[in-house]
Amino acid sequence: MAIVAFDIKDFKKTGLEQPRIEDALLKMGVEIEEKDDNEVKLNITPNRPDLLDFNGICRAVLNFTGMRTPQENFYRIKKSSEPVLTIQVSQEMRKIRPYIAGIVVRNVDLSGNVLKYLINFTEKFADTYGRKRKKLAIGVHDLSKIKGNLTYTAVEEDSFVPLNETKKMKLSEIMESHDKGIAYSSTISKKNGQRFPILKDSEKILAFIPITNSEATKVTEKSTSLFIDITGTSINTINEAAALIACSFIDMGAEIGQVAIDYDGNADLTPTLDYDEMKLQLGSAKKTLGVDISEASVVGLANKMGYVAAQYGKSVLFYIPPYRVDVLNNQDIIEDMAIAYGYDKIVPLPVVGSADGLAQELMEYQNSVAEYMLGLGYTEAINTLLTNEKDEFDNMEFHDYDRKSYISIAEAKTSMLTMIRKYIMPGLLGSLRNSAGETMPQRMFEIGSVFSLKNGAALEAISIGFVSEHSKANFSEIKGSVEALLGFLGMKGYSIVGHDDPSFIEGRSAEIRKGDSVIGVFGELHPKVLENFGLEEPVIAAEIKLVGKVEY
Repeated sequence: MAIVAFDIKDFKKTGLEQPRIEDALLKMGVEIEEKDDNEVKLNITPNRPDLLDFNGICRAVLNFTGMRTPQENFYRIKKSSEPVLTIQVSQEMRKIRPYIAGIVVRNVDLSGNVLKYLINFTEKFADTYGRKRKKLAIGVHDLSKIKGNLTYTAVEEDSFVPLNETKKMKLSEIMESHDKGIAYSSTISKKNGQRFPILKDSEKILAFIPITNSEATKVTEKSTSLFIDITGTSINTINEAAALIACSFIDMGAEIGQVAIDYDGNADLTPTLDYDEMKLQLGSAKKTLGVDISEASVVGLANKMGYVAAQYGKSVLFYIPPYRVDVLNNQDIIEDMAIAYGYDKIVPLPVVGSADGLAQELMEYQNSVAEYMLGLGYTEAINTLLTNEKDEFDNMEFHDYDRKSYISIAEAKTSMLTMIRKYIMPGLLGSLRNSAGETMPQRMFEIGSVFSLKNGAALEAISIGFVSEHSKANFSEIKGSVEALLGFLGMKGYSIVGHDDPSFIEGRSAEIRKGDSVIGVFGELHPKVLENFGLEEPVIAAEIKLVGKVEY
């Protein structure tokens, strides 16, 4: 959120009266923070950076109230034979702050509050959309004070007079003692050592990027031509910002000139004011909004939000103005249609259902088991279903596992998440590792889904795992907990049989059988397993199937 303040008298110059402004802003979702007869303060959300600007607010309100109709290709640059300026970008800027855009503005009137609004907008825009100048920063200069073409480069040291100062300061001195240097020093990448990014003309430094501009190119109310630099880490972001700013000056009646950005001999022109096109299926809009609207009414709603639109068969073609950098897809357009239509006019429908909501029987069963485990002194843990082969098998000393017995993730993006868990026990041991600094004993349990593959078919089961870590942990303790739980579950006809398992100490583990099926295992974990998980105290563990099919 960002708070911006504007004088009521400046709105009146555009033909807008205070009640109409307030009504339109509230319907557009712009919160009025404070107001009186002279000033209004607005709370602007980050998704509409164009509304941080006075011209952007006026444009939006004029469109919304129907006092202005958007025109196709209104925001265009008059074609000229060549760019007004050229900025040469040095190669070393790639590792520091690689991208820059430029705008030339001519025949601009900065009298009254215009200059104040411009400065406030660039500051708010860089702090919000630009993430406190880390992603994007803006500099405004008096074009008449610039000599020759520009160079965007980095230096180890230099000096100039910072904006609103009277004495020269070294770049390193600005970083250490100037208020802007202290505030924004973290925005300068040090990948290439301690080198400072600057923008200079043929005679002097114009700006220490993105810290402060030079006093030499200071803008005043008498300035009639401007040069604006936008620097950042994303070429798309700075070009979008350049387009947004250029549109604001066009609304003021100023003339926009382009700047050539020379990256290794390849020149890009900025700004470029391109209208994107998006086609909206009317059925999609109706389904999302829950409102029956015609193609003709959609065009009218589009105009209220600043779009030029036209019917295109059963669709509506939208022309996205260059200043709407927030519009990414059709959902953004549908949201704007809802705002233009009026959320207060969209009637909510009752949820259709034939029964009251009830807890699932399976969930009630799991909750009762969890309650019992809490009574035994265990704390509930919750781990993710996604894991990896190292934790699931290797750390458990299962080195000869069958890769066709579990569900793996195709084209996994990280080695930490490569499969869906087959067992609960490894996740609990990871939880013990993460709580190694806590007071012993540590006792944890988890109830949840486990998955396996059998003959190519995926199987899901609900299992419970529980572990206990302390210096006197032994087989008798875990056997007692297992028998107590099985008694609570009302399980009969089971048997406990000793077996060898690489995860457990030989002779100190057992499996739980019911008929011909193994429904669980428990015992004292092997020292190698403890070492693999970084556990120092003895650990006893058990895992039992509660519901479904699973193989141990």
